[in-house]
Amino acid sequence: MKYVGRMLGVGLKGGKPFAFYRVSSRSFPNRKAELKGDEVAVLNLMETTNPYVSYTAVKIFREYAVVSNGSHTTFIAQALEWETPKKALIHVLDAMDYERDSLNTPRIAGIIQRDKDEAFLGFAGKDEFWVKKVKLEEGKAFFTATYNVEGIKVMSIEFKDENDLAEKVLELKFTHPVLAIGIVDFGDKFKIGIKNKN
Repeated sequence: MKYVGRMLGVGLKGGKPFAFYRVSSRSFPNRKAELKGDEVAVLNLMETTNPYVSYTAVKIFREYAVVSNGSHTTFIAQALEWETPKKALIHVLDAMDYERDSLNTPRIAGIIQRDKDEAFLGFAGKDEFWVKKVKLEEGKAFFTATYNVEGIKVMSIEFKDENDLAEKVLELKFTHPVLAIGIVDFGDKFKIGIKNKN
């Protein structure tokens, strides 16, 4: 089993988009996800001066759901007020760039839009930068991660609802799982499921 760090994906189920986010961590395994209205916070439960381990990972904004591995989630959602999803990702990821921690952790982000069969994924690493539009396929998830995943990969995933999606993502065969979040478009609104390992 390989270590992928933070991982996010987008896909289509029953013609409706979904997204997910998973935290795998060797350095900060004592974390939990907490739903706060229309957003999900990843909270670190240990003493640290690291500014990157607690952040808003999911934010619902009008017709969009934004998912990311850091504070750029909120800025991307704000940028969607006047920019397309692609431009919002490009501008925010380019401005904030990779995290200045000991591992130069990349920033990753995704956007899904209600009733749309396309989504956007972005990656800002020390030596790599890309933002791509993804044509979604039924029963498939397109994902990227901070480590050991080259570009965008595809996998099949089956789930019943947002809670089952979070559980299935946490069970994926990657090492050091901590938590997972599932976001599913149910037509009238996005529903968010959370699964914490501890």
